[in-house]
Amino acid sequence: MAGHLMLQVLATHKGNPFRAGGWIFLGFLSATGLAVGITGVVHYGYIGQDFQLHRDLIVSFPRTFNYGLNDPPGLYWFGSLVRECVGPAHYLEAIALAFLALNASALWIFYRLLWASIAQWQLRCAAAALITLIPFRVIHSVVLAADAFTLPVFALTVLLSLRLFKDPRGVPCWIGLSLCLAAGILCKYTVVGLLPPLALLLGIALWRRLSGGDRLRWGAVAVAALLPPAAVFLLQMRASAGLKGPITNQQWLPHGSPPVMGWRDILVPKDRDMSLLERAPDYLRDRMYGAREYSYLGLLHASCFADILGYFQPPPEGVSTDWARRTQEPFQRGRTALSQELQTWSVRLCLPFSVLAVAGTLVCSLLCIQSAVSRNPRLPPAVVVMTALAAGFYLPILLSLHRLQDPYTPGFWLPRLVMPALLVFFSLGFVLLDLIYQRLGSRLPILAEGLSAFAGYTLVACALFVGFLC
Repeated sequence: MAGHLMLQVLATHKGNPFRAGGWIFLGFLSATGLAVGITGVVHYGYIGQDFQLHRDLIVSFPRTFNYGLNDPPGLYWFGSLVRECVGPAHYLEAIALAFLALNASALWIFYRLLWASIAQWQLRCAAAALITLIPFRVIHSVVLAADAFTLPVFALTVLLSLRLFKDPRGVPCWIGLSLCLAAGILCKYTVVGLLPPLALLLGIALWRRLSGGDRLRWGAVAVAALLPPAAVFLLQMRASAGLKGPITNQQWLPHGSPPVMGWRDILVPKDRDMSLLERAPDYLRDRMYGAREYSYLGLLHASCFADILGYFQPPPEGVSTDWARRTQEPFQRGRTALSQELQTWSVRLCLPFSVLAVAGTLVCSLLCIQSAVSRNPRLPPAVVVMTALAAGFYLPILLSLHRLQDPYTPGFWLPRLVMPALLVFFSLGFVLLDLIYQRLGSRLPILAEGLSAFAGYTLVACALFVGFLC
């Protein structure tokens, strides 16, 4: 239903940015992403972090759910609904396929945003290929966890916000935005990070595009739309605090305690990060979770471009094929020699994408401030809205790392927690290249060949991803 809604909104959005060649390329790209995801489901890729807890809560929902847990009830309600419809034998595969379809639909919204943000076709296609096949997105589109909801919620929020940013006079968009955010917060608490940048962006839009009584009327509509998701979040936090849950009580350092992950660990690369490029380590086998072994940036890069937890690796021989036993018995996965080699090359060759993501995010964040308030914006509205909402989704996680009792072992540095924001940040690297070409391309024609070469480089990296994910 949600996937159908996203496609319907996308189809009715004014204009058609995709020419025939674009439709063919994106259709092939989407089909490839779906095929890789289905291969992961066949390899039991839905059995991921905290699988047994999530599975048990789905089976027993709503009897055993309470707000003393890490997640709100959305995942467990959805999973129990699918189990009731499909039956106990194949409900896990059905949930994974539903997640896969939702995330594939969300990518089409991202494609539209990329086409509205980047002028050069080579960079558009390269950016679309990267966000479609980048390992952490593919993997966490099917793992049994609430993270699989975040990309669809984020994409639909960006699309509705963009329409309101251009013209705040749209009651259906305000209603859709309110419902989308409330549903998202019932699935994943981190969605609440979208509210502050949304309020700022839409407040600017109301001030710049309306006047007099219209500002007051539509301002009241905006407040009425954003209050329900805010209330949903506050009520859930109150329930969690009443039970002294991990979100509000258990995972935080006592006041005055020294941080386990300091700001230097978060912001400054370490010498040991080079070993991440040399061997693409495995999370468990190579103890990537050791405190202060690597920098946050190094860990994030390695986990974006490799299957560090082995979720999409083929299961070992001897795993039960009996449906009931298979979902009860966890198992360890290993990498083949070929998969290890491909993942090592992936982590090495994709370093430019991480560097570009950092540079593009910093530059676009500064330009967004100018573009949001100026009558001569330097960036398209799609970039402004994407960047602001990505920052809102990402910063609550980033700013909490130094306050956590143990940010390393549970993997608070893993990209699954900030998946939509990271996809935007990697896209902004391509936006930055596009801005450079727009400024210098007429004086340096060789840059056009450079863009084509970089697009080819990106497709080679995507081929590596497919190689070790399948």
